[in-house]
Amino acid sequence: YYNGTMYRYERPQSGRLREFSQYGCEVLGCNDPAMDAEIISIPVNLFKLLGLKDVKVNINSLGDEASRNNYRNALIKYFEPNLNNLCEDCKERFKTNPLRILDCKVDKDSEILKNAPKITDYLSSESKERFEKVLKYLDLMDIKYTVDTNVVRGLDYYSETVFEVVANIEEMGNAAVLAGGGRYNKLVKELDGPETS
Repeated sequence: YYNGTMYRYERPQSGRLREFSQYGCEVLGCNDPAMDAEIISIPVNLFKLLGLKDVKVNINSLGDEASRNNYRNALIKYFEPNLNNLCEDCKERFKTNPLRILDCKVDKDSEILKNAPKITDYLSSESKERFEKVLKYLDLMDIKYTVDTNVVRGLDYYSETVFEVVANIEEMGNAAVLAGGGRYNKLVKELDGPETS
């Protein structure tokens, strides 16, 4: 685990600061879907212990590399004719990572985003099975969740499970995102390390 001061490189979104404190947990070397659910349970149980109300998880699967590539191609095909109707950030995201368009706070209520292809329609059979196992483990731990295909997280290295933990905090607006994360099986190798889940 880690705990410390972090810094955002990109322009912070509304409600986010360039400098912030973050606590997190990492598991290296385990590819079991049960571990995804266990990591999700940590902030959920912490927030419940702190007395927060309506704590739940918004969860999605980005699938394996083949699933993600197929989905990326479908998004490019879908968004390209609609680019002029999207915000400037989305136009930039289209060039770098079209999945990030789904995370747009400006166009989130537009029909274009609502009707975009869903990643769940492009998951390989292995990724579908894995995601179903993660959900089953959450059910066994009595953790409330919603499958939200617009949860993609902001970093390109995520694969398979991604999630956000939300709670109703009046001062922060309803369903404030308090925690988030996901699996990134390829990151260690991308940083010149060994293949490590």
